[in-house]
Amino acid sequence: MSLETNSVLIEDAALARAVVYRYLADAMRHPAQRTLTGAEWRAGLSQALECVGDWELSAYAAECLERGGDAVNVESDYGRVIGHTPRAGVPPYESEWLGAAGDLLQFHQMSDVAAFYSAFGLGLNGLCDERVDHIAIEFAFLQFLCAKEAYGRSRQDSQLIEAAVDGQRGFLSEHVARWAPAFFHRLGLCSGDGFYASLSRFANAWLESECRRLGLERGDPTLAPGETSMALEDTCVSCAHASSCVPGGASPVIETD
Repeated sequence: MSLETNSVLIEDAALARAVVYRYLADAMRHPAQRTLTGAEWRAGLSQALECVGDWELSAYAAECLERGGDAVNVESDYGRVIGHTPRAGVPPYESEWLGAAGDLLQFHQMSDVAAFYSAFGLGLNGLCDERVDHIAIEFAFLQFLCAKEAYGRSRQDSQLIEAAVDGQRGFLSEHVARWAPAFFHRLGLCSGDGFYASLSRFANAWLESECRRLGLERGDPTLAPGETSMALEDTCVSCAHASSCVPGGASPVIETD
């Protein structure tokens, strides 16, 4: 195999990783806010995982696409398991897991996340209704970094490649890899046998693969989110989606391995 051919394969692998991160970001949004359907994802995600070369991941992805087709149950599960406010369910916000304890928003943690985005000239636009530390936003940032790496490789720009790979390594090690394993572990425990249980298996396997690729350690999967004195009704009283939540479903009893 020539060096030129090998370079193209590495470039394709970086684009493939961007596609996987894009899928995970889309899957973690509220079902009504997703940009693509499962049918639209099927071919692209399959090709991306084939390029990555992990057949176990392909099986997990196929399971996600199959179970994600039931829009009514997926939306119901989202409200029951994840919720619509920071502390209503299994919180998809980094600072709820790694930030300082207390009821105030963990601004320092979120500022550190936002600083990563800013370093690459990014920020949330006025149409985004999520915090910077939402798992979908963090995955979208990793998608951007992988796409940036692929672009750098297509131009044989060593500085661009280095910046993109260092960004992936830094953001995973300092943020996503520290809390997302625990988030997806708990999401799987609370999801029964539905779409989010499948998604938790896929996301955890993907993060394990990414950490192995970059030589990083994953965080403790039994980590629990910080304590809060807020009652469930306090977090949901002004939420437009509160009616879709199952009463009491946002505070499941968790049994860890």
